[in-house]
Amino acid sequence: MELDLSELKSDPKYGVYPWWPEDGDAWVHPEDVGLARSVLPSPRVWRRDGEQGPYVVLHYGPVRLRVKRTLWVEVAPEGFDVGDLVEVLSRGMANEPRTGVIREMLWDAGERVIRYFVEEAGTPVPNGYVAGDLRHVEPAVPREEVVIEPAAESDAAPEARKP
Repeated sequence: MELDLSELKSDPKYGVYPWWPEDGDAWVHPEDVGLARSVLPSPRVWRRDGEQGPYVVLHYGPVRLRVKRTLWVEVAPEGFDVGDLVEVLSRGMANEPRTGVIREMLWDAGERVIRYFVEEAGTPVPNGYVAGDLRHVEPAVPREEVVIEPAAESDAAPEARKP
């Protein structure tokens, strides 16, 4: 039997900590214990982004935690992350169309789906959406302003010049 090395690629992976995975705090980087105690356990879907010494690095938007490998509930990635700019699709008028930023990714254990919560223009939208309700939006790229000045009379075509 031949081992497929692509299966060993470990990061990024997504998962949740619905419980405190070990007794004590030894599984958390000493500098991150206070933060970990304030955000775990929870249904938040964390992204694992590699390793830093004996710790794996987890991200939830701008929040970073370093923990040792422990038991978590792995969740299939759906292509969205906290902080992504998205469009909420109407889906036959089931949703109010809007554009916003993903502010929360929460695991719904009963339905076994990730619920995405967005904010629109800085205001949290109370509805939770599934991946099929969302589409990525590319942020607008500012364009350089171009000003076209009228040609000077000396630059005018010979037939347009005054005698």
